[in-house]
Amino acid sequence: MASIIFPAVSAQTIPASEDNGLDAAPPVEIGSGGDIKMERKNRTRMESLFEWHTHFLWESRYVTEGRDNLSGESLLSLSSEFVIGEANFIPWYAYSPGANYSELNLNFVYGVLPTDDVAVYLGYNHIRARLSGERANDNEVSLALVHKLVKHVGLAAEIYHSFEAGGSFLELSAKYNDALNKKLRYGMLAALGTNAGYVADGHTGLNHFQLRVNASYHPIIKAEFYSYLGYNVAINRDVVNYSDDETLSDFFWGGLGFIYLF
Repeated sequence: MASIIFPAVSAQTIPASEDNGLDAAPPVEIGSGGDIKMERKNRTRMESLFEWHTHFLWESRYVTEGRDNLSGESLLSLSSEFVIGEANFIPWYAYSPGANYSELNLNFVYGVLPTDDVAVYLGYNHIRARLSGERANDNEVSLALVHKLVKHVGLAAEIYHSFEAGGSFLELSAKYNDALNKKLRYGMLAALGTNAGYVADGHTGLNHFQLRVNASYHPIIKAEFYSYLGYNVAINRDVVNYSDDETLSDFFWGGLGFIYLF
């Protein structure tokens, strides 16, 4: 699944704007775990100079909804974004050689700006996954509200619903972003997740808490290297009564990525 939340660099994300307010609903892109995140303004300006760009990301685990979905196996992913006005199309393909797992997400996201400091995103995601030859499809819709609280600090609330599972997941997050200079940027994230039937055989209610830190480096205008490190804390884990809580646990994970503008 790919939701719209604050970025780890991610599954599952939308940061505060870097100036004193938003002037349009910013474009979105893929972050960690297939998550949709809001682009920083400096990246949007740079990308407008080029015809196309792509993202490569390695992650030590595939983490969504506070769960280590592939039992410690790593994930490789490739994505890009296509923007027309406030509409965004974001394809994402991921593969885990260790788990023999692949996933394709086709994200459509529309953003509006009702006030200077608030952005609203409506999303649809078509998902095709394969694990050891077994295939599964899903369709999801999402609604995200992003508020720039003060300079460098933003808040977000998102709910996404799976038609296959017949349930939803809610995530609340707070993000801090800043820059040491024009080439080096960093950020921190705190997020709290709640399951309401989205993880079909997982417990209902508070699900997990996450802390993440990230950094990015721009050696030249056409390239960006980025990394993140996160820690996940399981809340109310109950493996006796809920089989899907087996992958809900406490763990560290991280990722390394590269963006190139063509």
